[in-house]
Amino acid sequence: MTGVVALTREDAEGLVYHECQLLDERRLDEWLELFTEDGVYWLPTSDLDRPEGASAMYDDALQRKKRVHQLLREPRLAQTPPSRTVHLISNVQIDQSDGSSEATVRCNVLIAEVRPASHPAPQLGLSTPRLLAGHCRYDLRRERGRWAIAMKKVLLVDRDLPLFNLTFIL
Repeated sequence: MTGVVALTREDAEGLVYHECQLLDERRLDEWLELFTEDGVYWLPTSDLDRPEGASAMYDDALQRKKRVHQLLREPRLAQTPPSRTVHLISNVQIDQSDGSSEATVRCNVLIAEVRPASHPAPQLGLSTPRLLAGHCRYDLRRERGRWAIAMKKVLLVDRDLPLFNLTFIL
């Protein structure tokens, strides 16, 4: 088992907690750096475990960069004002084969989100706090001396119901 670094619970939790902090602080350029070059950010809307199923998002590196650019640098009605979020993580579990530079981390996520407004506005959901609950799966790969996200899959518990304004990053 030479040269292989096991993913510890502390490392797994540290990566997931760091990602939550970056998302909550809208440090999205730094969030992009958490992924491998071929990494995917996936938000399926069905129980199918393959990307060919219905998805709200299935972002490769280019699409993630576009999404971050739009959120941070282009005015978008769906994010004016921008969402404020708090990501809460629990039940972190690790699956790694001995001698492998890949690991899977599973956890539960609860995201509190609100788009504040100082007056009633015609946009659906403005100034209305909401909670999004789901299960996350992170496929991690050891690259360049660090663990990086090869795939992040967020399976919302209400994925089969109408979801409005998911223009922020879960």
